[in-house]
Amino acid sequence: MSLPRAAVTRPVSTIASVLAVVLLGSVSLGRTPVSLLPDVQLPVLTIRTLYTGAAAEEVSRFIAEPVEEAIAATPGLVELRSVSRNGEATTTARFAWGTDMQTTLLNVRERLDNARSQLPERAERPTLLTSDPGERPIAVLSMSLAGDMRQLARTAEDVHARRLEQIAGVASVAVVGAPEDEVRIEVDPARMRALGLTPNDVSAAVRAANVSGVGGTIRRGQFRFSVRTLTEFRTPDEIRDVPVGPPGSGITLKDLATVTTTIADPKTLTRFDGKPAVGLVVYKDAGANTVAVTREIRSVVAQLQGEFPAVALTIVAAQADFVVDALTNLGQEIVVGGILSILVIVLFLRDWRLSLAIATMVPLSVLVALVILQALDVTINVLSLGGLALGVGLLVDNAIVVAEAAARKREEGLTLFDAAIVATEEVSGPLIAGTLTTLLVFGPIIFVRGLAATLFRDLSLAVVTSVGASLILALTLMPVMVVGRRRDRGGGRREVDGARLTTRERSEHSRLPSPDSRLSSLGHYFESLYERGMRWSLANPRPIFLTTIAVSALTVWVTMRLPREILPQVDEGMVVAALHLPEGTAIEATTQQVARIEAAARSLGATGIYARVGIATDEEILAGAEPGSSATAQLLVPVPGGASAARFADRLRAALPDLAQGALALDLAGQSEFGSLIGREGRLVRVELSARTLAEAARWADSVRTRLQGIASLADVRDPNGGMQPVVEVSLRRELLAERGIAVDAVANALAGGLGGVASSDFRETDRRTPISVRFAGARNEDLGEAMATPVQGIPIAQLVHAVERQAPIEVVRVGQRPVAVVEGLIERGGTRNAVDDVRAAMTSLQLPSGVTWEISGANAEQERTTRELALVAWLSVALVFLVLAGEFASFTVPLVVMLTVPLAAVGGILFLWITGQSLNAVALIGIVVMIGMADNEAVVKLDAIRRFREQGHSIEDAIMLGGHQRLRAIAMTSITTITGVLPLVFGVGSGGALYQPLAAGVIGGSVSALLVTFFVLPTAYAVLERRRETGDGGREVGSSRRSTREHSHLPSPGSPPSA
Repeated sequence: MSLPRAAVTRPVSTIASVLAVVLLGSVSLGRTPVSLLPDVQLPVLTIRTLYTGAAAEEVSRFIAEPVEEAIAATPGLVELRSVSRNGEATTTARFAWGTDMQTTLLNVRERLDNARSQLPERAERPTLLTSDPGERPIAVLSMSLAGDMRQLARTAEDVHARRLEQIAGVASVAVVGAPEDEVRIEVDPARMRALGLTPNDVSAAVRAANVSGVGGTIRRGQFRFSVRTLTEFRTPDEIRDVPVGPPGSGITLKDLATVTTTIADPKTLTRFDGKPAVGLVVYKDAGANTVAVTREIRSVVAQLQGEFPAVALTIVAAQADFVVDALTNLGQEIVVGGILSILVIVLFLRDWRLSLAIATMVPLSVLVALVILQALDVTINVLSLGGLALGVGLLVDNAIVVAEAAARKREEGLTLFDAAIVATEEVSGPLIAGTLTTLLVFGPIIFVRGLAATLFRDLSLAVVTSVGASLILALTLMPVMVVGRRRDRGGGRREVDGARLTTRERSEHSRLPSPDSRLSSLGHYFESLYERGMRWSLANPRPIFLTTIAVSALTVWVTMRLPREILPQVDEGMVVAALHLPEGTAIEATTQQVARIEAAARSLGATGIYARVGIATDEEILAGAEPGSSATAQLLVPVPGGASAARFADRLRAALPDLAQGALALDLAGQSEFGSLIGREGRLVRVELSARTLAEAARWADSVRTRLQGIASLADVRDPNGGMQPVVEVSLRRELLAERGIAVDAVANALAGGLGGVASSDFRETDRRTPISVRFAGARNEDLGEAMATPVQGIPIAQLVHAVERQAPIEVVRVGQRPVAVVEGLIERGGTRNAVDDVRAAMTSLQLPSGVTWEISGANAEQERTTRELALVAWLSVALVFLVLAGEFASFTVPLVVMLTVPLAAVGGILFLWITGQSLNAVALIGIVVMIGMADNEAVVKLDAIRRFREQGHSIEDAIMLGGHQRLRAIAMTSITTITGVLPLVFGVGSGGALYQPLAAGVIGGSVSALLVTFFVLPTAYAVLERRRETGDGGREVGSSRRSTREHSHLPSPGSPPSA
């Protein structure tokens, strides 16, 4: 018993099974996590090593080079890049996609531990960080208080951060810009020198006086009691009484220093709308529901606002807002597209019951798909939901074919029961083959490695599961719904036209489409156009093929000129501004420039501007942010009034022309996971110059930057790691040190204590530890002359060292274990491919001396690698589809015709992308692939009908005309419902709408070309092939039962049943 017959004969079991799946799908819909993007773990490891006090060149030599040598032989490593700056080195290791990052993480950790002995003793242990876009912050909050900032900081750390961390799904909360307390001992350099002391001596004295000790126990009778020794400082006043100087001198710290409790020199400042604030950056657990977690965050924020009314707590940015808006807009567009598709089906069938049965396939297929997607750990995100959006047009395809076949069998005289079974069994073979080809087009994407493939795995799985579910429902539930409650099993045929029908028969027959005068005449007109066009095509195949070749050549020409990028640029309504001033700029001066940016943004209508000036927190660095310095800042600028982020960024650059020349970089991708994947890093073009010396490469980098600033497709062209800064190099007079018996460490520590101070100990206060520091008083803390006058064993440091001032690089960049100079630019318009071509042309025209080489890197490398991977998938899909078609038609020639003609469906998609101004990216290619798969499905169904007529003895031309007429309405309905299903997406309205515009453009344009290919090109190619085959067999006419062209001219119209 076939599957359709079993379903129709047991309708209760069929419906019960469907309802069970609906129940499971409803549960899955409520329990499946919601996020912006799929969980993606980038094959990138970052190694951060601190070497406090060292200049960039020393950090590169003593830190970066040993680290690179240690991990260079790690399996799967494809790129090694390190950036050395004052006091730290950041090494980035990129591995091949598909690398087991858990094993690689352990391997790299072991190699770094083995190389620890090669690093300087003062260098800290290298910190190994993974790169996961899901670990980026999901919310940024601002706290402000009119009053004491120290009290605000304590409230933020002790109350607000802890309350937020208690929320299920929150991994951590970073407190940014909170002022830190410090017990500062400011010594008088002159008095200290008179006593022959150094800041290190004072620090050691304070440390010795602040030790913690165990007092032991005492026994009194049968009891034992603990003895507490209160040896630690209990009040800051006790620090003033610490003895210093020679033993027995009676000199205490208050004789030569002041002790105060104050705020430490800020390393990070936070501002909100131009005023001091404290930031709270919230990070979620991997796999947590972004929307649910943000909902809880808002609830806790409301509670905290009620408990602390004096503290202004504002949610600056929440990733869930973009997620909810994007998914809501997409859901609304799916509903609108579904309604339009239903109206098209009703218009064609003129039967609302049958149209409703077909439309039911869409939600049922989606619910079935949700059950499978949840089992595969696929979240509800913009890509998986986009895959289901494609199903609005695709999921009704199989149901339309079944309904059309059942209507045809009904018109031939079969009972409704038999018509449903026979028709479904007849079309099940081509439907399975056609659907299988669609699945084979998307299936191989799962096995591709790369960013685009990783992202679109969820979209592919959504398409595969929903289309597969639609096939099963079309073969089981659809015939049951066609039969309905009236299941007349009376056998035999009966005449429909020319015979008197009973009331029940008339009721059954009325369920089929009834002709409407206007629609019928319109159907007659289009059918006559199709028949005339088909007859002309069969009679003139050469012009058809020449036109096809010409259009294909035009498409190739257009394709070469389309902008290319990995993913389309999405406007999240947020501009992220990164400020990089010359290294060494004081944090106060950087704050002044940040105030300028804030003022310019406010003048353009922006409000709620959040700024972080200075060093990033450990949590931010772990999430992929740059470590930062006193010369850097990052601003989150909301785009006012729903305006275009790109235009707002242009206006902001125009308002700050001096900063826009290289100090200010604007990113339009926002702070979300999407921004981390295709944000600034994903849209950068870099030129890496290598020369004999780093200084020579840096000189030519200035010329390259000037040349690239004239390229229209680039913005924010700058030398991110270049520039020089003055450095004072201190060398030792070792012969004098040896003569006086002075240790090198004593000189180095004395010099460091005079320049910036030295940490001493901690002052414990209940559960809080306040650091104690020793430094020179006032501005003398950073005066080289005062530091040089500090005595070591009675000899001033100035007599023990040589001090020379020279220029040194701010940062040293190494790529592939060689130093390079880097110039980068942000791809602003025209796509990655065009920008890279412009840069290559500019570099080719630049006359560089021998020994200076250049290489282009950045987003272009990932795009080229993705293109190669997708090309492999395309060839694999073609081979698999060909084999499936060969098995279906038991021939290798017919599938060859399909494989040569069906890909022409991509012509319309590419041309429509060009007309609408879209770029050629992975999203657009998905839409084009969808249309190729749908065209292949329609071709299989149509060729199956033509083959059946050929087996009945019809000539080639008659079989093509009869088969085309039989499938005319079904193919037209499928194409138009597909267009209407994605039509709302092409306008790109709302958040995330730009992500689906290329997808919809590819589908709509591909639908039109697929319709023309299936109607005319494919039958013409099939006719030519069959004629040649018959000529080779000895004649063009086959079979004894042939119909003449004159007889075929009486083909039925859409309003009347075709005669078989």
